[in-house]
Amino acid sequence: MDTPRIGILGGYGYTGKSLARLLLEHTDARLIIAGRNPQQARAAAQEWNQQFAGGRVCGVYADASCAHSLWEAFEGVDLLVVAAPVARHAETVARAALRIDCDYLDIVFSPRKLRILRALAEDISRAGRTFITDAGYHPGLPALLVRYAGSLLDSVEAANVFSVINPQGGFPLTGSLEEFVQELSRFQCMAYRDGQWYRATGLGLSEMRQADFGFGFGLRSCVPMMLEEMRALPQMFPSLRETAFYVAGFNWFVDWIVMPLMILGGRIAPRWTRKPLAYLLHWGTRLCANPPYGAVIRLEACGWNGCERQRLCVQLYHPDPYALTAIATAASILQYLRGRARKPGLWFAGHLGDPSEAIQDMQAMGAKYQHEMATIQGTCPFCGR
Repeated sequence: MDTPRIGILGGYGYTGKSLARLLLEHTDARLIIAGRNPQQARAAAQEWNQQFAGGRVCGVYADASCAHSLWEAFEGVDLLVVAAPVARHAETVARAALRIDCDYLDIVFSPRKLRILRALAEDISRAGRTFITDAGYHPGLPALLVRYAGSLLDSVEAANVFSVINPQGGFPLTGSLEEFVQELSRFQCMAYRDGQWYRATGLGLSEMRQADFGFGFGLRSCVPMMLEEMRALPQMFPSLRETAFYVAGFNWFVDWIVMPLMILGGRIAPRWTRKPLAYLLHWGTRLCANPPYGAVIRLEACGWNGCERQRLCVQLYHPDPYALTAIATAASILQYLRGRARKPGLWFAGHLGDPSEAIQDMQAMGAKYQHEMATIQGTCPFCGR
């Protein structure tokens, strides 16, 4: 692809700003930074143009609720990246990408967004465009790590992914946090065991697992959290007997007070409780958190290589969770630019591209990587079989 043009909706936000820097450092792309605040967009563009030669960035106005503003902002781009909390405007943004005739990638975690994109899947395929959804840290990396295990083992039997997040200074009080609260209040505790997905009971406590994250985090209890990207993995790997994505808690206040209130509020009055609960999560992660800070994602897998049964452990870490999200997103974009993740249709980011190459790219962009593979003697410490 000749000098690609990439538009970033929300390119001056926490993740968008980190993503813009990575793309300027690791590609020759020209960027259009856009959002509802044109002053911030232009200021971000000016900052990047002072740091990187070539005047490769411009800042413009775009409102996800207004199709015309999207057409004007992103006309001529090759790829539209959605890095803003715009799930409620997902159809407007997706249709704008089709109207502009560009490819699309989002880091928006929202079941509603997925339903909209799936309803547009035929239009996307008919237009010959590549739409990549659920990119980033999670969703995004869990399915990719399971696919990584499948590339290293002749047959993978178990592959569980664990995550811990503890941002220094707490979660910033932004629109993204409100959408995060909304999705957390409705998440399903599900795991795949012996050929079927089943729902864990007691807020996931019946399927609680422990994982040793290292990097100062140590051993943490985790509960399953269903991600749609995980659902297709048993079909991809018929030998897979168990898989799930697990999340660790934040701190005592968030885990035992804020989270139950989120679930209750999400069922009783989601529209009215979303904003106050976002405030509560912000202050809970700001005032009650202790070091270490950052994010770790961990894969525990086992299977067979030839006649040997082996276990595999992989971890990725960064001291800034938003930076790790940007790194994972940039890795998806790099594979897209190389053509490995450019296929017509609607795709999960975790299902596209080469997992080994993505992990190498993430290391080059600052993610710390740990890898351990060993022959199993007796019972597997991961699956217990």
